[in-house]
Amino acid sequence: MRRRAVVVIALTLAVLTAAAGVWLAVSAFTAETDAAPSASAPPSASASPASPVTADDYCYVEAMIYYRVKEQELAETLLRKDGIEAGALGFATGVAARNEDELEDLRAWYLSWADARPAEPPTEGPCGGHGSDHAQMPGMPSWSTLQGFVDAQHPDAERRFAEILQAQNAGMIALIGVILEGDPHPAVAESARDVLTQAEADQEALQGILDALP
Repeated sequence: MRRRAVVVIALTLAVLTAAAGVWLAVSAFTAETDAAPSASAPPSASASPASPVTADDYCYVEAMIYYRVKEQELAETLLRKDGIEAGALGFATGVAARNEDELEDLRAWYLSWADARPAEPPTEGPCGGHGSDHAQMPGMPSWSTLQGFVDAQHPDAERRFAEILQAQNAGMIALIGVILEGDPHPAVAESARDVLTQAEADQEALQGILDALP
């Protein structure tokens, strides 16, 4: 009961203060930025220094941070539960590990491209309607959906986990489609294509988790 209470409190804070997701995602990078105010972008971004960074590019970075932070929270919540199927555990473990690497690049872009951030939440374009904290992005789980997952045990926990991530991946795929239809920064285009490939593979893996449940 005590462990479950901790998880409930953690997810409650995450939902009620959705903007904290980006802050948490970049906080590990802050000390380095203080030491070197001109934070360099990742290698793929610096390869095209003449390419202008637009508000849509920044939108992609910020949205992806929210998607990845939420995905990581969901995976870590599942890993705290008892009696979870091996396939779901393996998938959640992989998600938690790989997101750390991807977030490193996203943190660098988030800080070094800050000048491209729009002054107000956009009403049009890829991030139109996402709100100031991106909580309204396509596929982002509602409070009631998250609460149901927190309360769930095997096999309902695996089912809810897979269904939430399938919806989130579908939203992410839709966003990437809009980004790639535009004229993104070369680094964003490369990242978006990689994310699209991963998201499509994840959809198959998540469906496999669902199909294996009793």
